[in-house]
Amino acid sequence: MRLEQYTQPFASSFYKKYLGDAASLSSFFHYDWNQKALNHRINETNFSKHKRTELVENVTNYMNQFGISETAHKHLNELEDNGVVIIGGQQAGLLTGPMYSIHKAISVIVLAKQQREILGVPVIPVFWIAGEDHDIDEINHVYIERGRKLQKATYPSATKVKKIASASVLEKDLMESYLEEVFKSLPETLYTKKIYEKVTNLLRDYHTYSDFFAALMNILFEEEGLLLIDAAYTPFRKLESEYFQVMIKNSAELARLVFEKEAEYVGNGYGTPIQAKEAAANLFFVEDGERFLLERQDHLFVHEAQGISFTEEEMLEIAKNHPEKLSNNVVTRPLMQEMVFPVLSFIGGPGEIAYWGTLKSAFELFNMKMPVIMPRLSITVVNAKTQSLLDKFSFSVEDVWDGTVDAVKLQYINEHRNENIPELLKSIKNDLVLKYEELSNLLHTEDIKLDPLINKNLNNHEKQLKFIEHAIEDIFLGKLDASINRYDRIMLELAPNGSLQERIYSPLQLCNEVGPSFIQELLQVPYEFNGKHHVVFI
Repeated sequence: MRLEQYTQPFASSFYKKYLGDAASLSSFFHYDWNQKALNHRINETNFSKHKRTELVENVTNYMNQFGISETAHKHLNELEDNGVVIIGGQQAGLLTGPMYSIHKAISVIVLAKQQREILGVPVIPVFWIAGEDHDIDEINHVYIERGRKLQKATYPSATKVKKIASASVLEKDLMESYLEEVFKSLPETLYTKKIYEKVTNLLRDYHTYSDFFAALMNILFEEEGLLLIDAAYTPFRKLESEYFQVMIKNSAELARLVFEKEAEYVGNGYGTPIQAKEAAANLFFVEDGERFLLERQDHLFVHEAQGISFTEEEMLEIAKNHPEKLSNNVVTRPLMQEMVFPVLSFIGGPGEIAYWGTLKSAFELFNMKMPVIMPRLSITVVNAKTQSLLDKFSFSVEDVWDGTVDAVKLQYINEHRNENIPELLKSIKNDLVLKYEELSNLLHTEDIKLDPLINKNLNNHEKQLKFIEHAIEDIFLGKLDASINRYDRIMLELAPNGSLQERIYSPLQLCNEVGPSFIQELLQVPYEFNGKHHVVFI
């Protein structure tokens, strides 16, 4: 494998600022994202306040259902003693979701290994699964290739009720049919059958989005000892009970601080990543797998549409005795993560880093500092076929992202186009318009009023000309198809749907092509946490 590094493509103005000049954003973050900051973080933070025994018991019990490797056992023992964690998380996407879910896990693992060596203390990789998320439309699909285009293949759920991911069941028959459709879209390789059997076998034991996701992640990263925890795991909620109570008591102040900090964001031109409200309770109430966002209204915690209403005392009672009925939102999840885990660094993507910056005052409210927010590794994989095409046309990977490849493709098409054809069609259309106008004027002199019929007739002629024009274009492009396809193939591989590869493709496609060991091979690349986009040639 060969590694090249590039400036981040498609980055927002805020993310570019964070990558290039994080020090200028010190009013939004407690630390920069360099080694000096990591050193400072570990030296000044009191990591003894965490309930390590209860935490390790929760993670162990959760992971037992998937299998705990020898390395994971070692990490659990270290976590119970004095270890610190590198943590990142993601929604429980089907087949792990887009590749950036894998890149987050790789980031967590790689940074933990690097810091273990540099700091000389146990640094443990942890992946937080957002099983409490109820936006199923974001996780119920993968993109597959149909007719040389990428289309969304969505799991056809039999229910329209949006439960949290950890309570949303994947029906075995539907899921088997769905997986069959997905795998049929892949080219048959030496690895296809083995991967298909391994994935479908998981359906026997794992029935929700979260469990299916966790089982796959555990298979992919068990050798690395990656620790997994589902945010919606009921025993884990009990560990969070006292922290829910603290958040409830400080709910009004928390909402005010976040609202004001986001107003600072707006003033600096960074938008509203959270869209904070002063009346927000920043907690969900969960019932029968559905969750309802609460707001504060007249000293009550309410969800008007569902007729839900609690006093503060009732909320505290729920937090104490039924914490599984509460769920964090975008504001309280980072706070809860810090309260529960001894976090050295949080691995975040562009969107996450943007909203974390609105939480500095929120952390301070609870006498905490946010951890070092490390940008996750951003990776594009270039296979041998794509590399060959890049070489053939003398394109760089950046040419794909900046529109050069599309421009060259269009130039190639236009160079082979007979411009006399569209000019003649245009001339025919103009002549028709003039002749019909002449006819209309002549009829008016005879007091014959047929304008609607004339216009309809002209419109029919124009439709027929447009039909001919499209037919000519289809045949013309068909003659150039082999050459055009080479340009399209480069774009499809490296900028699918006009986005980064990691945001569209599932790891399934690459594992099918390279083999099940592909993820382990990716882990061997000498990555740098430098804010660059890493391009790996395989």
